[in-house]
Amino acid sequence: VSDLKMLAAFEAASEWRERKAMDSAFAAISWDDARVRASLPEYLTSAGAEREKVDYAFRAMIPKPPSDDKRHEMIHLWIKARLFSYNKAHPFDIKVERP
Repeated sequence: VSDLKMLAAFEAASEWRERKAMDSAFAAISWDDARVRASLPEYLTSAGAEREKVDYAFRAMIPKPPSDDKRHEMIHLWIKARLFSYNKAHPFDIKVERP
């Protein structure tokens, strides 16, 4: 939940072009979480149903695409890796709906 709060803070600061607030929000992300760090390469190389479930859950929570700021993309990727680690430990019961 704290990473989602920091994402919201980063986005709000970005809209107001508050560089220091963006920096603070980015620094407050859980970058030191070993479980997420270990899941990141697994998420990046994943495919199929498990990846679809994680991406679907992410889009449901965060429908807005990242801005042009690369740090915004990094936060999105970090949260996806966190969801991937959660899905590994406790598989999501999600039916992915395709348009």
